[in-house]
Amino acid sequence: MIGKRTLNDLLALGGAPPPPPAIDINTQPQQLDEVKHLYYSIYAPGLESFLESKWFSSKGLAQLLASRPLLDQFASLLAQFARTTPNDPKEIQYTTSVEARVVWALASMVRTAPNEQVANGEYKQTPGPDDPNEAANRLTVFETLLTGKVATTNVLTAPVPGSADHHRLRELEFWYNLGNFVTLQDGEGDAATRIDDTLSSLRNLLDGRENRDVLYSIAVVRAIGPRVAEYNNEDTPLHLDESDNKSKLLVAKKFVADEASGNGTTNVIRRLCELANRSWSPPTILPAAASTPTPAGYSGSPPAAAASATPSNPATPTTQGVA
Repeated sequence: MIGKRTLNDLLALGGAPPPPPAIDINTQPQQLDEVKHLYYSIYAPGLESFLESKWFSSKGLAQLLASRPLLDQFASLLAQFARTTPNDPKEIQYTTSVEARVVWALASMVRTAPNEQVANGEYKQTPGPDDPNEAANRLTVFETLLTGKVATTNVLTAPVPGSADHHRLRELEFWYNLGNFVTLQDGEGDAATRIDDTLSSLRNLLDGRENRDVLYSIAVVRAIGPRVAEYNNEDTPLHLDESDNKSKLLVAKKFVADEASGNGTTNVIRRLCELANRSWSPPTILPAAASTPTPAGYSGSPPAAAASATPSNPATPTTQGVA
């Protein structure tokens, strides 16, 4: 396994950030319209689907437009789209890395959103669908999962029976179990058993959602990787044997790699899967594929190769047979 890396380390593996734009995007109405269009059509739906939060669609744009650094990053991404040609694999790869920086910056907006509390100062029993606290905590759990750190506590909301509908309770239960997972460290007492039990719980809560398949697969790699003595990233499982750790590990890694390379249904999930790949692999150039928005002739429309930004795709491959 590759040593632990911070989120900034993972972003840096894609190359240095592009230079900031020379002109304030706030003085360019056409570019501002492009930012708004791409945010609402590509990035807000993708983040909403990944973190299962409505905050990005309902409140994120105002925060984006109020931040000069975020707008500068977005403007640099637009410039990168415009200068990239489809027949230049290295430039395409760099463009995906620039986009990954923007995706992470947009996701992180929720961390600086105003806290939403009820009148008595206590958090709601069940957070609302656009609650920034829950979304920010889910992002923190994902970052902890991605970087291999061990959390001291589970910051997510435990589901309370009867407090919401069936699907919302299963959503809360999945994320709460993931929050528990990142507090467990193999090698401590009965941690291995608790890790396996938590993975089993996560698997039973996937519900055909692409984001949960991805999160579960990353958790499998984090849990099973240290238990497999010898393997390399080019290995492929000859069969799916649920009792074989190596097979489970390779299936999970291949699923995430395929999502990053083009199978992911949104640009957001492709870029986040790319960061996951970097977390356990040496730096490599992904194959040029439709995983990168096609910038040629870019004129403010959504990137031509961007996948449908729907919350879920029933055709998405799942890892439900992995563990």
